[in-house]
Amino acid sequence: MTEQTKTSLNLRKAFDQGVAVAIDPANNVAIQQGGEAITTLNSYWLHQRCPVCSHTFRLGDEVYIAEDRTVRHNNALLPCAQGNATGSEPSPETSAFFAGLDTAWPPPKDMPIVRLEAGHELLAPPLAGFQRHTCVVCGHTLRLNDHVVICPCSPHKPLCRIAVHRDLIHGLHCFDAWNPGANGQLYCPVTSRKLDG
Repeated sequence: MTEQTKTSLNLRKAFDQGVAVAIDPANNVAIQQGGEAITTLNSYWLHQRCPVCSHTFRLGDEVYIAEDRTVRHNNALLPCAQGNATGSEPSPETSAFFAGLDTAWPPPKDMPIVRLEAGHELLAPPLAGFQRHTCVVCGHTLRLNDHVVICPCSPHKPLCRIAVHRDLIHGLHCFDAWNPGANGQLYCPVTSRKLDG
């Protein structure tokens, strides 16, 4: 590699870092040096998929940014934390926290809300080139302990396995944003079939 090529590559790297800092000043130290950061509305990785666990990056996600600007999650509840791609069960403390939260803040009685627990089919890892299951409204991947409505058009008698977030804890109000009753939606968000009633 010639000296001119090295100089050109260094200039390109510095330029890319400068653009990243301008886009997301709240995380500029991490972006410039590689390190930990928190996902914001201005983060260039928001909605992209983690190369290790294949989950999307959401607002507030803790991440690690490598010097080459590759981003991966830095969250103990996701399988890529600390470079561990094998996955893990939630700790007893985490399970107890969510059980207590379900007791103290139960879902509405007229809406069947499902908390996605380990082993749920919608949490299956991507296989054979397929991607992880996602919320049909926001497009974020479904994660362990997410609260969802399954089959939003017919949640009391599900006709499909499509899920929509209704997860106030994680700031995902997707079902309320799409809600067919409150917002006058007349068609299924997946099939575009006209809804009954």
